[in-house]
Amino acid sequence: MNDELINSATRWYVLLRSGDATAADWQRYHQWRAADPRHDALCQQLETRLGVFQVPLGQGVSGKVLQQALEAPSSRRHVLQIALAGAGMAIGAALLNKPLGLSELTADIRTGTGERRTVALADGSELLLNAQSAADIQFDPQRRLVRLREGELLAKVASDRNRPFLIQTDQAQLRAYGNRLLLREREGQGQVVALNGAVQIDSHGGERLQLAAGHAVHYDRAGFGPVQASSASATAWVDGFLQVRDRPLAEVIDALRPYHSGVLRLDPSVASLRVSGLYRLDNPQQILDTLARTLPIHITRRTGLWVTVSAT
Repeated sequence: MNDELINSATRWYVLLRSGDATAADWQRYHQWRAADPRHDALCQQLETRLGVFQVPLGQGVSGKVLQQALEAPSSRRHVLQIALAGAGMAIGAALLNKPLGLSELTADIRTGTGERRTVALADGSELLLNAQSAADIQFDPQRRLVRLREGELLAKVASDRNRPFLIQTDQAQLRAYGNRLLLREREGQGQVVALNGAVQIDSHGGERLQLAAGHAVHYDRAGFGPVQASSASATAWVDGFLQVRDRPLAEVIDALRPYHSGVLRLDPSVASLRVSGLYRLDNPQQILDTLARTLPIHITRRTGLWVTVSAT
């Protein structure tokens, strides 16, 4: 699903709920929607899943403001946040800050906030998706390709001598030589864990790394970090746990964000505090309260959707 199609559908969605749509606008919309099955399918997804526009419109934010924001893709989220903040809409701003955007909503498989999902693939492989993750599946006679748009997955790869199993992200492409690997990439920051068998990683910058079984590596746009022995904690989320040992608080908060509905902010002054423990991911509020009892931090909640972690 290309970006232009997504943008077109979104413009229609906002216009028709702005209060400014005319009868002619409605007629043109129905003609556009009926012209291509992809148009109709995407509109259905936006109507059923994209509540993000309903909140500000229902609270009096002008449809024209939203349309202006949509005309500037590079600053769309920033403009919408300003409009919502100006109207005092903390709830709307929280929704706009969710990692899954319009393109992720059209992915072949996806998970929402706090949702984990197991997907069986046509070749017998299996994908386990962590919360707020999205991926496309593209199998053909030459290769098996999974595109991770955002988030985290654990792949259990079925054997196929004729077709390599590849995973592509915005920053890299992986080729699995074993049958289990873990991959996470959010906002340009990635990690690969070779759980069973080697993984070849090719960065889009031209670097290549052969990651041996039992090892892990972090990467970003600048390249690969040091290769380290993997830890069992990397896959704890599969069973609904967050396991950390002497890790920075910033890493813990990053792991909680896909399980928190809304905005979870961390004051940089406490980001480096060290944390150890085993926590249930499905109750992020309880985790935050536990951390507040053991660390010099304070949890501020506004409407339950805007949470700030700061120094005491």
